[in-house]
Amino acid sequence: MNTELYHLVATTGDLATLPGTVIELLYLFKDTAAGADGVVKILERDPAMTANVLKMSNSAFYGSRREITNVQDALVMLGNRAVVTMAFATGMAPVLRRDLDGYGISRSRFWNHSILSASAASFAADRLGTKEIRCEAFTSGLVHDVGMLVIDPHLQNTGRTLDPVEPAFDVSDAERSVLGFDHCEAGAMLAENWGFPPVLTAGIKYHHEPQAATAHLAVVRAVAVGNLLALVMEQELDPAAHPTIAPMVTQLGLDPATVTQLCRDLAGSLDETVATAIQPDNCPA
Repeated sequence: MNTELYHLVATTGDLATLPGTVIELLYLFKDTAAGADGVVKILERDPAMTANVLKMSNSAFYGSRREITNVQDALVMLGNRAVVTMAFATGMAPVLRRDLDGYGISRSRFWNHSILSASAASFAADRLGTKEIRCEAFTSGLVHDVGMLVIDPHLQNTGRTLDPVEPAFDVSDAERSVLGFDHCEAGAMLAENWGFPPVLTAGIKYHHEPQAATAHLAVVRAVAVGNLLALVMEQELDPAAHPTIAPMVTQLGLDPATVTQLCRDLAGSLDETVATAIQPDNCPA
């Protein structure tokens, strides 16, 4: 174990613990048989989360003949898994909306990359024939870069800097060169401290090296593809010609048609993309 990394994760301040509601939602992620009553009890104690879930529910279920006005309706129309996924995303938003000055990344850019990667991971799971893990792929994709939140203050406090990296967020090599570890390792250790289930932690740890994973391979691959597609879409890169992206596409075993279709899946507004990614038929109850 890297002692410097262990110390950083153990002294992350407000990152050391998650909001209570999010922790409770993690238990529901671990218990796939959890009933609707458990979801309702959690959301009832968090009006802001409930409001956001209802907003996302109405976007996700835009074909409904009536507005979804309460959690019970959302659960009936969307299913437990989709509602828990929405609630978790809402609960993690304050954690992920942070400026990363050590990386030169603004809070809006970090959040947009996180939510776009999550949606892309969900679409990728479907396109790669593993639709049943779309909610897990979305959730792990959302938090795949949490390790940057651990490393960023350390970079600033020690005056260390990373050489400019292109494309942005593909920083593992630079981190290892300067620190001896990267945000994938830091994120996995933080996620374990938070009590994340192994399926989510695997996507965090291996999203840059999916070939190294030994478990939860479908989620890991989906998150790796989601991160890759987010980079392509955010920076308008050519996945077939870019010197960094093209090898990643090959490594992930993606054919040009699949990449093209995934880019089309992500071509709408961010709100529409997220809503489609967590529609009820995509996240089994």
